[in-house]
Amino acid sequence: MASKLTGTQRPGSDFVVEGRVDFQQSEGDPPSAGIQVFAFDRLGGALGGATLDEKGQFKMALRLKAPTDLQILVGPGTDAASVRQSASFTLAVNAKEWIKEGRGYLLRPQLLIPRPVWWPWRPVRLCITGHIRKIDAHEGFSQTCPVPYVKVEIFDVDREACWWPPIRNWWDTLLDRPVVRIPDLLRPRSEPPLPFPGPDPAPLLRLQPRAGLRGAEVGLNPQPLPPRETLLSRAIGSPATLDSLPTGLLATSVASGLVGEARLIDSALSSRLDRLTLTSRIAPWLIFPRCFYSRQLVCETYTDCDGHFRCCFNWWPVHFRNGRLRFDARPDVIVRVTQVINGVSTVVYMDPYTSTRWNADNAHIDLYLDNEEVRCGQGCNPRPEGSPVFFTRIGNDEVYQIQQTSGLYADSAVSQMAYGGNLRVHAVLGDALATGTPRRYYRLSYARQGSADSEFKFIDADLRDTRVDKLTLTSSDHFLGPQSVNGTTTLYEVRNRDDFYWYNPDWVGSWWTPPVEEDTATYVLRLELFDENGVYLDTASGQVDYRDGTVVPPALLPAMTDHCDLVITLDNRPPEVNLGIPAVLNECGVIPWSPSLTLSFNAGVLQENNRLHSWGLQYTKGVNPSVTVLAGASSPTGALSPVNQTVSGAPLLAGLSSTCAFALKLYAWAHIRNGYGLVYYREQIKAIAIERCAPCPECASPALALNRAATALPASQPLG
Repeated sequence: MASKLTGTQRPGSDFVVEGRVDFQQSEGDPPSAGIQVFAFDRLGGALGGATLDEKGQFKMALRLKAPTDLQILVGPGTDAASVRQSASFTLAVNAKEWIKEGRGYLLRPQLLIPRPVWWPWRPVRLCITGHIRKIDAHEGFSQTCPVPYVKVEIFDVDREACWWPPIRNWWDTLLDRPVVRIPDLLRPRSEPPLPFPGPDPAPLLRLQPRAGLRGAEVGLNPQPLPPRETLLSRAIGSPATLDSLPTGLLATSVASGLVGEARLIDSALSSRLDRLTLTSRIAPWLIFPRCFYSRQLVCETYTDCDGHFRCCFNWWPVHFRNGRLRFDARPDVIVRVTQVINGVSTVVYMDPYTSTRWNADNAHIDLYLDNEEVRCGQGCNPRPEGSPVFFTRIGNDEVYQIQQTSGLYADSAVSQMAYGGNLRVHAVLGDALATGTPRRYYRLSYARQGSADSEFKFIDADLRDTRVDKLTLTSSDHFLGPQSVNGTTTLYEVRNRDDFYWYNPDWVGSWWTPPVEEDTATYVLRLELFDENGVYLDTASGQVDYRDGTVVPPALLPAMTDHCDLVITLDNRPPEVNLGIPAVLNECGVIPWSPSLTLSFNAGVLQENNRLHSWGLQYTKGVNPSVTVLAGASSPTGALSPVNQTVSGAPLLAGLSSTCAFALKLYAWAHIRNGYGLVYYREQIKAIAIERCAPCPECASPALALNRAATALPASQPLG
């Protein structure tokens, strides 16, 4: 949440980096114009930056509390993110290199940027960047959240020809599919595959999975989505190889930019396979031990608080590997992502095959995971200096969107919306309160609007968060509360942000509201601070600066006295739905058809507090999955309740020529949210059958019907 209290760099810092960048070249002026210098911590957090002057000099003050390891990056760009994602020059600085000078510390690095030499023999600087996020079903709503502080390893494995036999075996089912799991690819096929079009894609190594490797170990990865942004690799081959291909195939394959086996098949087919990603939790060389010429770990890094990573390494096109001299213009990239929490290492993503990252140089890889075991965070948050405290969000809703006169939510799409269910409360606490020494605590409480201070009740739901040690980069779960300190109960520990990174740094508590208010009323949510001895800190103590976070940014947040208060209206009444079908005479729901049949439905919807967001009546016919809407409405203010409407069922009778079953559903959403989306949905489903017999042929000829009846009777029984 933006405000004038937030900042990015402390003025007058005691940690200063000043140095010079020299460019190794034979002629011309050094390219200092537009060159930026930034300092990052070990996990990619920007600490400060500066622009090179015309003499190649720079000076920057860093936001540090103790000497630490740094990465200094030099490159073109406009900000820290653009420089970090470019193929910039990196200098690693050890904490021991800081020089004590007066009351502060000074660092004087001298950077020499070499000019590339004759390209076959020079190391090529390659950088792989990416963004790792999780598709998280939270509180019944899907959203993306970054996966922070996880280890990312980049491997060069050459081309994986061993995957092509099973790919060819299943090729007709893999077309246009973005992701396939390894066990599905390796299982035998019950029906023969369609003939593979075009020439065979090179000699195929028909190797079987490693003996004794069970299916569960082969990599039953809860399926991540494939990279959203990839770099199509370019075809690299010797003239002899290119000359050996058919002329037509050469034109299409080179134009498509594919390499390896994919380069040997028709471009129309390869384009439908180029997004294919096979996923596995274990390394692919354990599935096919003899398949990989090399499996070289070329780079290792960690994601930052927003799930971004950047990994740069020197790549020698001509190098020795496995005792052989080989030429490889660009690496064949494989990514492995590992999350370690409480000492448990979990591989959350590994892609053993992808045609889009063969021979990649400076590529950006976007990964979306849906593995339930993956922990994700809420992303980077500003850290205001000093001791301000203020509410920021309820769920994903900014508190300035909650009207403090009514306690109701409003944005550009809806208004007059109440809150209910489980509410995640977020707040910001300034740097001076989050040092860990001394400890600070806070307490959340609530009361009906207009109540005395003595009537406030405490929120006591357990709160845990994942923290990462800044020195060792080890992650662990940490219990924040509730806890008692010297007899003061229901306190939560303020996170120590000097020594740890946190997955959810501003999540301060969860408020389960149905037991608090089963109907509707307006409440005051309160936040108070306590010192290390459990003593309440009021405004007069001078140790805490309570602020009103409900003011729309970028306005200065007004001061509040002795605590932070947030007015919020609760409503935990779900809608009630009642579907009536007058034509139904029994519980079986069978309606006899007649030419004069009139079908109608009575739709009744009620939300007791007149907060009804939307309702609808729809039906499906027989086993047909298509849904037809008969009636419904929605209101941005929730002003729909009560609904008493007679809805015509004529669409169900249209074209009806035989007995048919229908399923009717009446549903409704309350005008209530939990900070992520609507809550309190109700529906009622009823099944009916309209019984209409098809006309028999004899009905059209009375004489024929009478004759058939006569022949069916015994001879001794007269007609009559």
